[in-house]
Order: sequence, then C-alpha cells, then structure tokens
Amino acid sequence: MTTDDQYAEIAPFYDLEFDSFDADIELYLGYAQLVGGPVLELGCGTGRLLQPIATAGFDITGIDSSSAMVDLARRRLGDAGLTRHVAVWQGDMRDLSGFDQHEFRLVFIAINSFLHLADRVDQLQTLGEIRRVIHRDGLLVIDVFNPTPDALSRMDDRYAFDAEWSLDKEAVVQRYSHRQLDSAAQTISTRLFYDRIQSDGSVARRTTSYQMRYVHRFELELLLIAGGFELEGVYGSYALDPLEHDSENLIVVAHRTANPDED
Repeated sequence: MTTDDQYAEIAPFYDLEFDSFDADIELYLGYAQLVGGPVLELGCGTGRLLQPIATAGFDITGIDSSSAMVDLARRRLGDAGLTRHVAVWQGDMRDLSGFDQHEFRLVFIAINSFLHLADRVDQLQTLGEIRRVIHRDGLLVIDVFNPTPDALSRMDDRYAFDAEWSLDKEAVVQRYSHRQLDSAAQTISTRLFYDRIQSDGSVARRTTSYQMRYVHRFELELLLIAGGFELEGVYGSYALDPLEHDSENLIVVAHRTANPDED
C-alpha cells in the first residue's frame, strides 16, 4: 500500500461518480444499529458513508491515506453540522496505534478499499490492527468485488470511456480509463484520465494511477482466520443475498476470536 496521495489530482472529481451511490448505506447502518457505536471506517474517501451514519446519531471515525480526500470529507461533514459525531484523520489502515484497544463496535472497509493493500503482509497487518481496536462484541465488514472470470476479463488491457458529468453550463468532465490485469499476481493496474472540457473546447486533463490486489472468497476467509477473526457470513450483495458464482459483490462479516490471554 503506497503512501503517495494517488487521489490528489482527481479528488475534486471523485464525488461525481460516487456521491449518488447509496446502495450500501442501509447495510452499514443496519450493522451499526445491531452492535452500536463507536464506528470506524477505513478508506473513508470524501465521507460518503460517514455522513449518514453520523446523521443517525452514531459516533464515527474515518481514516483515509489521501490528504485531499480527508480535506473534502471534513468540509462535507462541517457543512452538514456533524462534527460533534464524526472525526476524520489522514492515516494508514495498517497502523491504528492512535486508537485504544477494543474501542470500536463496528469497523468496515467499503467498495474495494481493502484491495489497495499490496500483499499478504499488509493485509494481515491491517487485520491485526483492526482486531486490536475492535470491541470484543464488535463486527468487521469488508466489501470487495467478486473476481469472477467475466469481471476480470472486462479489466484485461481495456481502454474505456466511463462517463460524462456536467459541472455547470461552462464545462463537462469526461472520464477514461485503462486497466491491465496480471492474473498471476492477482493485480489490476488502473490509470484514470479526467478531462475537463470548457464550452470553448479547451481541455484540462488530470490523471492518476493505482494498483489493486484482488482476493477470492476462500483466500479472504483464510486471511480473516489468520488475522484472528471468525466468519459470521459471506454474501454476494448489499441485501445480504448468498454469494453466487455470478455475484458482483464479495462481502464478508466477521467477529474477533476470543483470546484467553487478553484482558
């Protein structure tokens, strides 16, 4: 997991794609209502999920490695008057040393953020840190895409026009992408191009690159076991439907295993 701010250039455009996405909100609100707060989101981005959970009255902390994303999240939450219930920090999910042992009743990592962990060492280090800060009765939820053959084939050396958004009467933003699959390393290298096109035809381009390491179901289950967690369930949708061969999502819910040597 790199510490470079891969989103610094394109952070202003991030919410064009994700701000209206709300399919997973009820999932995390439901688990927060089940186990209570405080709540921790790792890889919180611009605060899309922090806002509704804080609005529901839960104390929630968000951590993101991108200072640009953190700035946007703080602005969003300040504008919504939610600073009493939420805190946002720039940080690395592999190091949660600033938080107390057994502090959080719900920890979640949404929409593929777990896949930014580069290898098994980073994955287990993150799970170990989560285990340390999660409450004995807490839950961990991780949401990644289900790497079916069809899903992976759509990412193999493809250039694509993704979307166009209107900023105002004077400009639109178009996004293009290129993805390269390495099935042996289980990595997807992505390059995104955001073109801001003014009404006079002038174009300003911003780009970013990043790599994700995808995981399969049983690999993720074994990582959780090795990291000190016990599986509660594996699901294929935000409605918690069973995981099927063609499910788009791979969602795992787990709780920390008991350790008689711990307080």
